[in-house]
Amino acid sequence: MYTPRYFIFLILLLAAANFAAHGHALWDGLFLDDHWHALRLAESNWSISELLDATTIAPDRFMGMWWQEKPVSWWYVRPFAVLVAKVVYHLSDGSVKALHAVSIVLHGLNALMVHHLVLRMSRRRFWAVVAALLVVVYSHSVYAVAWLAAQNALLQTTLMLAGLILYVRASRLDLYAAPRDEALATELQPEPAPRLSLPALAGFFVCWGLALLSRESAVILPVFAVAFDLAFGGRHWLRARLPAYAVMVAVAGAFTIWRVFFFDHPMPDFYVQRPAGPEYILWWTAKLLNYLTATVWLSPMSVGPSGRFNPWRETPGDIVLMFVILSIMSLGYYMATRRLRGYWIWPLWILLGILPVVPILATPHNGYLPSMGFAIAMAIGPALRHETKPTSIGRWCTGVAIWFLIATTTYMPIYRPMWYSVLAAERMTIDQVVEMPPPPQVRDVFFINLPFVNIYATYHLDEAFGRGPKLGVYRQDDPIYRTHVLTYAPDLLRMEAPCRLEQVDAHRFRVSIESDRPYFSGALGRFLIEGLRPSGGRLRTGDRVTGDLFDVTIHRADERGVRELEFAFRKPLASPEYCFYVGTPSRAATRVRFAGPITAEDVDASAERPSPEAPSLEEVRSAAARLRNGDAQAAHILFRAAECPPGPVRDQARAAVTELCLPVAQALAAPVVETTPSGLTVWADASRVSRWWADHVDEAAVRILPGQAERYADMRWQRDALFRIRRIAGTIIQADLYLTGPPFPGPR
Repeated sequence: MYTPRYFIFLILLLAAANFAAHGHALWDGLFLDDHWHALRLAESNWSISELLDATTIAPDRFMGMWWQEKPVSWWYVRPFAVLVAKVVYHLSDGSVKALHAVSIVLHGLNALMVHHLVLRMSRRRFWAVVAALLVVVYSHSVYAVAWLAAQNALLQTTLMLAGLILYVRASRLDLYAAPRDEALATELQPEPAPRLSLPALAGFFVCWGLALLSRESAVILPVFAVAFDLAFGGRHWLRARLPAYAVMVAVAGAFTIWRVFFFDHPMPDFYVQRPAGPEYILWWTAKLLNYLTATVWLSPMSVGPSGRFNPWRETPGDIVLMFVILSIMSLGYYMATRRLRGYWIWPLWILLGILPVVPILATPHNGYLPSMGFAIAMAIGPALRHETKPTSIGRWCTGVAIWFLIATTTYMPIYRPMWYSVLAAERMTIDQVVEMPPPPQVRDVFFINLPFVNIYATYHLDEAFGRGPKLGVYRQDDPIYRTHVLTYAPDLLRMEAPCRLEQVDAHRFRVSIESDRPYFSGALGRFLIEGLRPSGGRLRTGDRVTGDLFDVTIHRADERGVRELEFAFRKPLASPEYCFYVGTPSRAATRVRFAGPITAEDVDASAERPSPEAPSLEEVRSAAARLRNGDAQAAHILFRAAECPPGPVRDQARAAVTELCLPVAQALAAPVVETTPSGLTVWADASRVSRWWADHVDEAAVRILPGQAERYADMRWQRDALFRIRRIAGTIIQADLYLTGPPFPGPR
C-alpha cells in the first residue's frame, strides 16, 4: 500500500495543506487560559502534584468580581499534556511559537493516522488522502489548533489513534472493510483468533494511559478496541481477547474512581448543567443534537442550546432543523455503508467522543476528537462503493464527500476570521490600557464594561508591561496590579451600546445603560449569576453588595438584567492607589480621571463670575491647535465659542469640538453627551460640559483619544468580523445552530 515515492508525496501534501490551513497559528500568541498556563509552564517544579495542579483554574485568583458569593474552579487531570508543553517551553527558551508548532504537528500526525486507517480499510489511496485532508481543514480544528489551551485535545487524539493502530497490530486484524462472502463464511469454520502481540499490546496501554492523562474522555478507547475485534475479527475474537478486555475495564474503572473521588470539584453552574428534573432530559437531548449536528454539518459549535432553559419550548424550529439534518445525513451514510464491516464504528466514535461533554457549555475544540470519526465516515463509503453498490441517497456518497472537502476548505476563510475576532477583542483592551497606562503608584485597577475575553487581564497586563512568564520564575501571587471588574460588557467581545458614567461625589459614581442587552443579561449573565452567585439569583433593584474596597447598590434592574449601578468606595476615587478604565462602543478601555474631594478653594473658584467676552476667530483657531497638542484647558475656549451667535466663530468652534472633544467624551462615557436612537449626538449646555471637562479630562486623553479611530481601524475591523459574519448568516437563516437565533434568556 505504501511505496517510498507515495509516502514522500503524502507527507509533502499533508504538510503543505496543514501549513496552509493552520500555519498562521504560529503567530497567534496566547489567548484566555494560555496566559495563566504560561506562568505554570515557566516553573521549574516538575513534581506530579504541580503537573496535576497546573491546569486548575480559579477565577478569583486573578480577577475580583464583587457579586461572587463562593469560590469556583475548574479542576482538570491532564499532567501528561502539561508535561509535553512544559518540556517544549523549556527546551525552546519560553517560545510560544514552539508550542503552536507542536499543535500543528500533532494535527498533521492525526491526519496521517486517519489516512492510514482509511487506507487499511479501503485499500484506496485517493480516498485515504481525501479523509486526511478532511481532518486537516475540518472547520472546528481552527480553534483546537490555534488555542494552546486546547492542545490537550490534539494530544489525546494523537495518542488514541496511535493506540488504536497498535491494538489492531496486537490483535492481528485485517481491516479491509469490504463485505465478506456470507455463503462461504457459513460453510467454513472460522479461524481461531491469533495470539495477541504483547509488544504492540503494551504500546496500546502506554498510549492509552498517556491519553487518559492528557484528557479524561480518552477513557472510551477500549470500546473501539472491542469494536474492531468484533467488526474485523468476529465473536470468537471477542472470546479470545477477554483477558485483555478485563485489564482494560480494570484500568478504566480505576482511572474513573481516581478522577471522580480525588479530583472532582463542581464546575460553575451554567458552564456545566446538572440534572434537575425532567426538563433536564429535554435540555440534554437538544444539546446532544446540537453537538452532533455541528460535528457533521460543520455549523458553529458555540453556545447553541447551552444558553437556553428549554430549547424545545424556546426554539422548536431549531430542534426540527437539527433532527432533519441528522436524519438525512444518517440515512445517507447508512445506505452508502451498511454492507461494510465496521461501518457502525465511526458514528459510534462521534457519539462517544461527544457524550462526556454534552453537559458542558458548547465550545469548538470539543469537536476535535469526533472529527476523526467524521472524516473516516465521509471517505469509507465512496472508497468501497464498487463493493457495496449503495442504493437510494447512498449513491450520492461520492459527491457528498467531495462537496464536504470543498466546503470545509472554503469555510477556512470564515472560521479563521471568527477566531481572529476573539483574539483582536482581547488584545485591543490590553493595547489601549498600555496606551494610557496606570500611574506608577497604582495597585488596584478597576474595569468598567470589560469584555469577558479579558478575564485574564491581570496576567496579560504583566506580559504587556514586560513582566511576562520567565523560565524558573512563577509570580502567581505577585502581579503588577490587582484587577477588578465592576461590569462586564453584555457582549463577550465588545461594548455595543452607549453607557453613562457619572461621578456622584468624591467616593461614588454611577454606571447606567439603556439597551436591549443590559448588564448581567443573556447567556453571559446566566454564567455570571448562576455560576458565581447561585443562592441569590439575579440582581434586583435595591440589592446592596458590601465588599472590602467598595459597596455596590443596584439602582435599576428588570427581568432582562441590570441597568444602573452605584459604586461607593472606601477611599476617594481619585486615590493614587486606584486606576479606572471604561469601555465604550468607540474604545475598549479608556483611563478615567475622577475629581477629588471638593475643598473651600474649589467652591470659591467655581463661584459664578461675569461671562467673559466671546472668543475671537483667531482665539478659536489657536485653542484648537493647542488642544491638538495636548492642552486640555484649551477646550474651554471652544465650549464658550460654540455657544456664540451663528457665524464663523461658532461654526469653527463646533467643528473643532466635534473633531477633538466629542471622541474624548464618547470614549469616557460622559454624562454630558448622549446619542439619540437616530444617531444624533446631543451635548449638554456649555457650562455643564466645561465643568465635566475640567474634572475628568487630562492631557493624555486629548492627546490620544481624538485619533483613536484611525489607529485602531484595522484591529476593530478584525474584531468585528464575527459580527459581520453573523449578520450575513442571519439574513439567510435565524437559528441557534448559526448563532443567529432569538436572544438568550438571562438569569432568573
